[in-house]
Amino acid sequence: SDGWRLDGVKTCVPAAHRAARVIVPARQVDDGVVRLFVVDPAAAGVAIERQVATTGEVQGLVTLIGVAVAATDELGPPGDGATTLAWLLDRAAIGLCAMEVGLCEQVLRMTAQYTSQRTQFERPIATFQAVAQRAADAYIDVEAMRLTLWEAAWRLAEGLPAARELAIAKIFAADGGQRVTYAAQHLHGGIGFDLDYPLARYYPLAKQLELTLGGAGANVAQLGALLAE
Repeated sequence: SDGWRLDGVKTCVPAAHRAARVIVPARQVDDGVVRLFVVDPAAAGVAIERQVATTGEVQGLVTLIGVAVAATDELGPPGDGATTLAWLLDRAAIGLCAMEVGLCEQVLRMTAQYTSQRTQFERPIATFQAVAQRAADAYIDVEAMRLTLWEAAWRLAEGLPAARELAIAKIFAADGGQRVTYAAQHLHGGIGFDLDYPLARYYPLAKQLELTLGGAGANVAQLGALLAE
């Protein structure tokens, strides 16, 4: 074929309103073959509607109606889009896990600073056992997230099978990220929910990172399927 026509809708596309080109996965109607295409957002038939995520990030609802693409617009080996897409998604998952680790490191750092300065009963609340234990658990979560992230990243970099390690890293990032940010909110008390205080911006971003490309439940199911093979 000399070209294709694309129809479909994709919601919450990051930076869609600023992108010079958009990578569009498409499945052929007749045989289900997956192909990837590089599409010009200004092309005829492409519409991008502004969306705002809970983080405040501007994303896009991308609608394609009869968008003409040439055979030269296909990304990767012709007809092998599934392989190329899997390659991209694996590395995107690593990026998401790395962002979650960095976010949780900062949240934990803020919590340590706040609890060391906030006093109750004439002493910093960080000296109370319950507070210290909660912070210690959060620290363990961050280090577990980091370890599983590096294991998955190393295997990908070395060209080794990494499906299990990627699922494990995403599980730890999703569950650990939720626990760390929740603990941080709890240990900050009411000020953690003050929109003028920086911590309030981290929790919605952590939730977005947790659910992007599948949350803990989806990755546990994927890991179970891999272990059952």
